[in-house]
Formats: sequence, structure tokens, C-alpha cells
Amino acid sequence: MMSPMNEEFYPFIAFFLIILGWIFYLNLGNKYTNNQKFFKKGQNFKDDFGEYFVEDIKKLVKHVEMLPKKNQINIYEYVLAELGRYTKETAKLSSARKADKVYKKYLLDAGKLRRKNTDFDLTYKNPKWLSVTIFESLLRSESNKMSFNNGAKIRKYLFLKMKNLIPNNHNLKIFLRINNIK
Repeated sequence: MMSPMNEEFYPFIAFFLIILGWIFYLNLGNKYTNNQKFFKKGQNFKDDFGEYFVEDIKKLVKHVEMLPKKNQINIYEYVLAELGRYTKETAKLSSARKADKVYKKYLLDAGKLRRKNTDFDLTYKNPKWLSVTIFESLLRSESNKMSFNNGAKIRKYLFLKMKNLIPNNHNLKIFLRINNIK
């Protein structure tokens, strides 16, 4: 049998375990979607996902450049509008868990829309498919599945292509300033 003195500590132990549980629960949300690995010169780690997307976005942009200028402008304006909506929605959030939910929602919605707009006859000539695919790639460039450096390469490449085509777009100017691209 336990002595009465030990039973007095049960509420304190329970309180301590509850506090510890809350700390653990709240720390689960500290994994932001844009908490990317950052490496400096001379440091290497495997980032196949990021390397794949860097090459993939360049291929997508080449296909966009083969379309008429009006379609190119529409594609990039769509991408900027969606990215603006996403950024505006996530900037208001204080919880990493909520930001992660919004990120996943936008990524799933983009994937659904991309699959819906898939037309095997048009393939890479379909502006609707290209615009959603580029937006999805931009979202992935901010994920923790690729390094910050590869994500920054993707964003810089896309934003500079957009700057050449639509230099006076308000959203683009904001994203250029945020990403420190001149």
C-alpha cells in the first residue's frame, strides 16, 4: 500500500503530465510548410525532389513560351492571382498547423484542377493546364520537401520570366520585393 504522503503528489504529477502533454501537442504544429532546409556553399545534401522541380519548371516555361503572347499573359496573371490569394490567406494565420492545412488545401485544389484540365490531345498546349501546373510548382517550391535554395531558384526563374512579360503587374512587383529579386 502507498503511504498518504505519496497520494498528495498525484495532483501535482497529473498537472505536470497535462502541461507536458500540451507542450508536446503545441510543438507538433511548429513544422511550417516553408521550413525548408537551407544550405550554404560547400554544404550538400540530397534534394532530388527540388532538382526535379527546377528542371520541370524550365520545361513548363518553354511550353508556355510557345503559346501566343495573350495566353502567356493570362497564364502568368492566373498564377500570380492564385499565389496572392494563398499568401494573403497564410499571412493572417498565427498557427503553423492552420498554415499547413491551408497549404495542403491549395495544393490539393490545384492538383484536382490540373487533373480536370488535362487534355491529352492538347498536352502542353493547354493554357488552363499549364497555369495550374505552374501554380502547383510554385506552391511546392515553398514546401519542406525541397531545399530553400532550389525553391528560390524556381521562384526566381518564374518571377523573372513573368517580369519580362508583365512588368507592371502589381502582385508580381510585391513578390519580386518579397523574394528580393531585381
